[in-house]
Amino acid sequence: MVRSVTESAVAGLNRASARFERSAAQVTRLAGALSAADTAVSVNISSEARRPAPTQDNESNATLEGAIVDTRIAKYQFIANLRVLQTSDEMSDELSKLTRK
Repeated sequence: MVRSVTESAVAGLNRASARFERSAAQVTRLAGALSAADTAVSVNISSEARRPAPTQDNESNATLEGAIVDTRIAKYQFIANLRVLQTSDEMSDELSKLTRK
């Protein structure tokens, strides 16, 4: 049982890591879109960054805002899966104590 919990947590960590990488790449791409910021006093936000997020799967990183939110979601997914690993380790320790008695 403890092994399956650990495997699940590791798989979750891998998914969170992949989501973070995709979202970070999207933030970089959208934030780096050409604008007049380098040559003018005002900043132009690309039309791609202004568009509302299309309804798609559970990831909303089609816009700059959505990509930033997805990086935060990935952070919390990562933290949650680390907590699962910690709990799995604690369960394993308790089970080994019980088997010694």
